Amino acid sequence: MPLTFPSHAALPLPLKLWRPRWFDGVALVVGSGAPDLAYALDGSGLPVFPLSHQPAGLILFCLPVTLLCGTIVRWAAPAVAVHLPSRPAALALRDYGSLGGSRPALAVSACSAVLAAATHQAWDRLTTDKPVLDWASTVLGALAALALAVHIGRRGLLRAWHGEPLVAPARPRLFWTVAASVTATGALVASQLPGAFLAHTSGARLIGALALGLTAGAAATRLPRAV
Repeated sequence: MPLTFPSHAALPLPLKLWRPRWFDGVALVVGSGAPDLAYALDGSGLPVFPLSHQPAGLILFCLPVTLLCGTIVRWAAPAVAVHLPSRPAALALRDYGSLGGSRPALAVSACSAVLAAATHQAWDRLTTDKPVLDWASTVLGALAALALAVHIGRRGLLRAWHGEPLVAPARPRLFWTVAASVTATGALVASQLPGAFLAHTSGARLIGALALGLTAGAAATRLPRAV
């Protein structure tokens, strides 16, 4: 099973480069990892796994999860991006603030989400019980995803697709304090939950903790300053 992120994103993301208006890049990236997000609920008793890795799960789990997470990503993107480093310049990390002004049609986002999740399922099936192929594809996928990110950054494609990054207040001390505190708390909680000894389960929970931390940091910077 290749890494949820960034390896799985390497397969569907080139579709955005091929036809930018046909695909939602956020839904492609989030959807490519959506099946594994069910691992975070390990031990909850909810029937989300193995559903998330079955064809029916594309619609019943991956689609709604991707649409919800994609909405949160777009809301938080401007406030998160303004606090990211400007180096390395090739990644143009602050350009991701432009995602906040992008609202693809629901059909575009939905199709992108389902297609990306389907590539995840297909990739997992090819590498199941094949450790060497699993590790090789994980490494190659991560390198490919990084290469795609550099290509997008160097060519300024985010600005070309979505316009200039939205203006958001820069409050680095507040942002990083909240983000780090929430992420660390989430990681601590994850270590105490059922299935914490499983790498894929804890990995999904740590991704969730980081996402929650960044979202909380973005929310904190939007609060009015104390007088």
